[in-house]
Amino acid sequence: MKAPVKLRAVLAVAVAAIAVAAGGVAVWNSSWLKLGVVQVVGNHHVQTSQVLGAAALSRGVRLSSVSSSLVAARVEALPWVASATVTHVLPSRVRIAVRERTPVAVVQAGGRGYLVDGQGVVLQEGGSGYPVVAGLPLAVAVPGDRITPPAFAAALRVLESLPPAIRGRLAAVNASSPDLVTVALTDRTSIVYGGTESLGDKNYAVSALLAGGQTYTSIDVRAPSRPAAHPR
Repeated sequence: MKAPVKLRAVLAVAVAAIAVAAGGVAVWNSSWLKLGVVQVVGNHHVQTSQVLGAAALSRGVRLSSVSSSLVAARVEALPWVASATVTHVLPSRVRIAVRERTPVAVVQAGGRGYLVDGQGVVLQEGGSGYPVVAGLPLAVAVPGDRITPPAFAAALRVLESLPPAIRGRLAAVNASSPDLVTVALTDRTSIVYGGTESLGDKNYAVSALLAGGQTYTSIDVRAPSRPAAHPR
């Protein structure tokens, strides 16, 4: 007699679970859960209005019709946005969390300057307070473009390797090719690094020369064990 009782109990639990699940689906798909507010967080450079415009969400649509992945993809098409996470917040809100790209340099091309991140993504035209990279085989760019010449990657590697004593006097990094990177200091000293090999040794040679107090018109450390320096 106990087995039928247990069976009825199991069936009752199963039916209840199905009812709850069906109810949840019905509520999720109901017209009661309509979009009322879109919240944007994490943005500092990209404007909230730009994120909302890219998201292209209309108030009053059912939350179940809002695809988080599609909305995120549209927002991530903005130059400043590295990633976007879209979350439904019941009963009537969608939250868009933005992670922005980090600018690292201003690239000069075609007589203009472009703020870029470490992957070469052009964030905006113009910018200040960042190291300048010049001399690239590049004509013009627009926000959202990606700067791909190998010379750009070489310039960033040299830039990232510079010790504070040199970086604090930096005017620009010039890179016409990945094998001919030159650093210009604010006192008009030109330092020829060449390629990106042995950067630690090259920076040591430059630092040792500059520490002596002598000023130079140029320093060539393509052979760091035998630097060629021309005093001013």
